[in-house]
Amino acid sequence: MQKIAKGVYHYDPDSINLRQDLEDFSQALKKQILERDNYKCVICGMGKKEGVELHIDHIKPKDLGGKAVLENGQTLCSRHNFLKKNLKQTETGKKMFIQMLESAKDSGESELVAFLEEVLSIYEKHNINGHIVWKKSSDI
Repeated sequence: MQKIAKGVYHYDPDSINLRQDLEDFSQALKKQILERDNYKCVICGMGKKEGVELHIDHIKPKDLGGKAVLENGQTLCSRHNFLKKNLKQTETGKKMFIQMLESAKDSGESELVAFLEEVLSIYEKHNINGHIVWKKSSDI
């Protein structure tokens, strides 16, 4: 089954074969990733101490060919893992930078705002993910 839209699915017999090749992280590898990331979400820095559930995430999604190797794993809180979904890596990154930018603006962190706007301008410079729109402080 392929999800077409919320509540709408399409049966595709070929997708069954694709799913058999998907790799999950072993328990030992999950432990290595958690240890490397200090048992904290690599996006927000929260962990079990703050009461959040942690997930081991494929940076390049397994549905898009991502392998279950240390370099392709990261620790995410459940919130950030669900936000990520199966977007392309650059889409996920851009959306997370935009989210961090909004948070930095709300907190009045001008140095961080300038940094994040510079990062996001690189997306524009290279015409990457133009369908994901963000507003510069000067645009507001």
